[in-house]
Amino acid sequence: MNVGRLAAIGRLVVVIALGFVASACATVVGGTTQDVLIESQPPGAECKIDRAGANIGVVNPTPGRVNVARSKDNVVVSCTREGYARSDELLASSFTGATLGNLLLGGLVGVAVDAASGANNKYPERVMVVLTPASFPSDEARDAHFAGIRTRIEDGANAEIKTIETRCNSGNRELCTIEIKKLTEARDKALADLDRRRLAATVDPAAPALPTG
Repeated sequence: MNVGRLAAIGRLVVVIALGFVASACATVVGGTTQDVLIESQPPGAECKIDRAGANIGVVNPTPGRVNVARSKDNVVVSCTREGYARSDELLASSFTGATLGNLLLGGLVGVAVDAASGANNKYPERVMVVLTPASFPSDEARDAHFAGIRTRIEDGANAEIKTIETRCNSGNRELCTIEIKKLTEARDKALADLDRRRLAATVDPAAPALPTG
């Protein structure tokens, strides 16, 4: 066997080895599970975390952390507290930047491994669930409550979009565009849902004041 062929075989072995190392990149850096901080306003709620129809965790009372396996599937956080309507919030699973490195370094092997393990997806590290009183003493109180939530949704979405734009570069521009589009759609859907909840909220002047702590 000549020297040139030996060198070629050596390069092939190195490439294969790099592929397997890179394929573990997201798994090693991010792991296949993550902690999510569940908070509520007001605190002291019981929140159940469900995915694909199965319960995967409970926080009682809020605030508290829950460890969940990374997955392509979204998570639903359902929170209840006496005197408040139940609130269901969606935690969207998003594509992480670690897999982009696998595309460049590990090729399709890395993408396949990470996709199988769920390591190339993540959930928000923190979610704030705002509970709505079962009834409001006036229209003004109702509108003020929902206006505050609207501001939180808009500010949070804008901050996330700004973060993506700041970290984006020419190498991952397409992924950034996809993430921003998903965030924008989620924001608009949340605002539309919020307005439906506002219109459906009960106004009862005789309703007692609710505790906020």
